[in-house]
Amino acid sequence: MADTAKRQIDHKKMRILVGLIALLLPVLARGLAGDRLPDLTSISISYWTPSRDVFVGALFAIGFFLSAYNGNGERRDLEFWVSKFACVFALFIALFPTEGFEDGGPYEPAPWIAWISKSVGLTADRIHAINAVLFFACLIVLIFHFAKRARSKRKIGRARAYLAIGGAMILGILVGGVAKGFLGVEDATYYLEWWVLWLFAGGWILAGAYKTEPDPESPPAPAEPPTPR
Repeated sequence: MADTAKRQIDHKKMRILVGLIALLLPVLARGLAGDRLPDLTSISISYWTPSRDVFVGALFAIGFFLSAYNGNGERRDLEFWVSKFACVFALFIALFPTEGFEDGGPYEPAPWIAWISKSVGLTADRIHAINAVLFFACLIVLIFHFAKRARSKRKIGRARAYLAIGGAMILGILVGGVAKGFLGVEDATYYLEWWVLWLFAGGWILAGAYKTEPDPESPPAPAEPPTPR
């Protein structure tokens, strides 16, 4: 039996929806942070601000859309599996919060989250960080997969656009890592997350907005036999 993955929802509309959510997440997290806006050092720390519900809800929405996303629907390929792993990582990011603000306050995770963290020997913040890295890695892999598919369809311009987006995501992560780890820029993580999410959003909106054309590598569909009279 062929290892296929049927499309349950229009994959191009799903790409646009995922892109729009990723585009709006940092904007809403910032806009609804309230009195904590000047203290935001990352989008993740908005978990401890009035924008918590938006932050968690957006990640759950992205996660479930990625879970339902089956790529081109022909088989369970790299795109299929990476989107499923990205779903899990997004949910873990939402459920296991990063550390709270340094000025004190009720910044302890829920008891059940603390219990799970203790059971695996990691803090909630460390689980959050690990899954954030893996999630961003999945996003980059998906963008490069779009480039590969566009090239196979001889859409060189679109392939180059995806490659540029993926390269800019990697460059942003490297610059943000240097700024945070070596230069001590406190807001580096915040702008890094914003940069990667917006690039990812642009790539997915582009992947959902182009006009579908026949795949030049696909053989023509066989003609249906005439209906007997």
